[in-house]
Amino acid sequence: MTTNARRIASTLMLGAVWIVLAPATSHAQTTKPTTQPAAKPNTQPARERSAPATAFAQRIERAHGMDAWQNKQALKTDLVVHFGGAELVNGTMIYDMHTSRVRMEMTNGTTLIFDGEKAWVSPSSAEAPMARFHLLTWPYFLAAPFKLRDPGTHLESSEILPIQDTVTATRKLTFDEGVGDAPDDWYIIYPDLATNRLAVMAYIVSYGKGVEEAEKEPHAIVYHDYETIDGVTLSTRWMFHHWSAEEGAHGEPIGEVHVSNVTFVDVDETTFAKPDDAREDKLPDG
Repeated sequence: MTTNARRIASTLMLGAVWIVLAPATSHAQTTKPTTQPAAKPNTQPARERSAPATAFAQRIERAHGMDAWQNKQALKTDLVVHFGGAELVNGTMIYDMHTSRVRMEMTNGTTLIFDGEKAWVSPSSAEAPMARFHLLTWPYFLAAPFKLRDPGTHLESSEILPIQDTVTATRKLTFDEGVGDAPDDWYIIYPDLATNRLAVMAYIVSYGKGVEEAEKEPHAIVYHDYETIDGVTLSTRWMFHHWSAEEGAHGEPIGEVHVSNVTFVDVDETTFAKPDDAREDKLPDG
């Protein structure tokens, strides 16, 4: 695929189709998850925040084991992403939660690396468009319970919204201008009433198309199957649905993610270094 073709494919990701990074399990037309986190989140709390917003975030953080999370260096996990009957990602991910650097080793032999600034694809000949998108999206969704007080984030006033057979007080997570690849994105945070764990997260992606267009198709992640590893509680199965404020996450699932074999590991500078045979996967134009 030429450079121009890759750029077009990256743009189309937000409009019509997803490009598969690993062999597909089905040839059915894929449905995109339309996801894009802030590119450079970290786990250090912002200094100025209202008391209710701080309390809201702290309840979720405690439920997921924030103290244990902050004492770890990096997380390693197997990750499989399915959308529209196709397998989009299948590999092992290492995520440095303090620097947001990421390494993904795919089962098809391709290695993707985010070094904190740039995304790399190795070997350089590998067909892996949207590498930067994948490197930033899935670790952010995994670490979402610990991202609510990152610098440049805001938890706006609560709304009471439906969740399953009840309702819960939610907050809207937004970003300052210039934070990450898509600062106009927003997330709606739904805590579980019984456990305070993050239960649902609605979102848009303005990446490449703007807020008005993105808000025509909001989605939501419903988190399932929580496991506690070394004091940190994480969801290991995520189901994606269409979303509206009136109905919440609704309809049949449009995608799912499976996380397995979670461990905490030590890393060094070589873990996220640019490979010798690598090309940069840049942000799409616009």
